[in-house]
Amino acid sequence: MSTELNLSLLVEKLTAYQISRAVSIDMDLAQKIVDEEVRIEELPSDVYDKLEELNSKLMN
Repeated sequence: MSTELNLSLLVEKLTAYQISRAVSIDMDLAQKIVDEEVRIEELPSDVYDKLEELNSKLMN
């Protein structure tokens, strides 16, 4: 079941470091996600997919 990506949930529950480790992205990008300096549409599709999967796990 696919869920809509909720970045605010990720940021509320995880630090930039935890996000970077969980989805294998660099800390700079993870920090930009936390600081809302990057839009969902700007993320590479593989990163988006990993974030969506992580979001789904956090919701369950």
